[in-house]
Amino acid sequence: MPDRFATMFTCIDGRIQQPLNEWVRKHLDVEYLDTITEPGPEAVLAGTGERCLEVLLEKVQVSQRAHGSATLVIAAHSDCAGNPVSVDEHRDQLRQSLARVAGRLPNTRILAVHADRCGEQCWDPELVAEVPPAATGVRPAA
Repeated sequence: MPDRFATMFTCIDGRIQQPLNEWVRKHLDVEYLDTITEPGPEAVLAGTGERCLEVLLEKVQVSQRAHGSATLVIAAHSDCAGNPVSVDEHRDQLRQSLARVAGRLPNTRILAVHADRCGEQCWDPELVAEVPPAATGVRPAA
């Protein structure tokens, strides 16, 4: 039986929503997705101040408390208007985001995924890095 909920922290760009939803449901075997959106979420999580980070993580914790979500997916895409940087920088920011939030969300599996340019349709998202529950370091995707 699939887990019921996962939480996603993703870009506001509507083009990434459906491909990301499909990827998460397929790869994580979940039914429902609680979604938190920000322009350039990986840059926000990697570089925002402590108070703003606490506010964002409280949203994740609402999903955890209310729906039992034990997985957080942080998603980025290449042609992001809110974070117009290179693919390598998106990936670096995703890894920084994971490292920054891992210790603040105990017992949470955290994945970073990246989709190529969206254009008319996003390419399939790919796993960049993952932090298993209760881990202290970021593990690159295999």
